[in-house]
Amino acid sequence: MSQHTLTKKDVVRGWAKYYTCAEVSSGFERLTAPAFSFGMNDILKKLYGDDHDEYIKALNRHLMFYNSEATWGSLIFGITCALEEERATMLHEGAPAEELEASSEMISNLKVGLMGPLAGIGDTVNHGMLRPLLLSMFIPIASAGSWIAGIGPLVIWAVAISVFAYILVTRGYVQGQKSVVSILKSGKLNQYIQMASVLGLFMMGVLSSTYVKLSTAISWTNAVGEEQTLQSVLDGIFPNVLPLLVVFGVYFYIKKAGPKYVRILISILVISVVLSFFGIV
Repeated sequence: MSQHTLTKKDVVRGWAKYYTCAEVSSGFERLTAPAFSFGMNDILKKLYGDDHDEYIKALNRHLMFYNSEATWGSLIFGITCALEEERATMLHEGAPAEELEASSEMISNLKVGLMGPLAGIGDTVNHGMLRPLLLSMFIPIASAGSWIAGIGPLVIWAVAISVFAYILVTRGYVQGQKSVVSILKSGKLNQYIQMASVLGLFMMGVLSSTYVKLSTAISWTNAVGEEQTLQSVLDGIFPNVLPLLVVFGVYFYIKKAGPKYVRILISILVISVVLSFFGIV
């Protein structure tokens, strides 16, 4: 095997360095670029080790601003490895400087072009859907006092996304730029999103009906002298209507104002205290 040819072990080792450090060294100027460059370091040494200037240029190329969701961004890491390997081959075969410069620009532009869309997919699917869904599955276990609910989601989440990221980085390296097109065109991604959405709706419905509790304490004496409560009247017309209104109220607020969870939590606490103080709930 040529000195300037990568192995799967090289790619996986570099990706592991990037993946474990992706959220560790992050600043406004470069965000996750230091982690990306750190992961590429050994790969670039192997590809450009006999040309110090090219090695430094390649290292600086990957220190430029970069920010993407780490799991889905693993696909970019794999593609970048393949493109750098191709460029190193061109370099050692005596390609003109113009072609080498064009190759460098293509690598940088491809990273910039893909980091946004893949970050959007990763944040939506992984963090916006799958993680809350996984946590919601362990809420009943936690309410029963089981310690498994404390570590179960963390272990399952860490293993699942690491395996998925490994698949993406290897596929990105093997297929290069075609891997992104094949993933987006396959239609499987949309199917997974729809499946997770439906399952998430079921889980949110079950959790809302089980754990959202609200009843009113308003009461009065009727014409025959019996005490009657507003809650009993509501239950006779529409059982659990108040918890349902709370759930829909939070939903429409999130839809209109965005996922401002701290504000929602504080508002619920304040409103609950006020209504309780006046004997309404």
